[in-house]
Amino acid sequence: GSVIVEIDETFPDFKRLLGAHKWSEFLIDPRDEAKFVSKMYYCTYNSDRVVQKNGWKRIDVQDKWFKSKA
Repeated sequence: GSVIVEIDETFPDFKRLLGAHKWSEFLIDPRDEAKFVSKMYYCTYNSDRVVQKNGWKRIDVQDKWFKSKA
């Protein structure tokens, strides 16, 4: 499956988010998902509405899903 992630335009250096990300390195309890890798690419949709018109459903990310950087 595919996921579109919206990044605030004020986020500094968003390009560092692009590329491969191992689930075991950022999820708190990956269990069976530890073997997965997500790949992030730049998306040319310019608004949330355009994304929805193309059949995508919005699901907000929860902080509790991720390891703390502290």
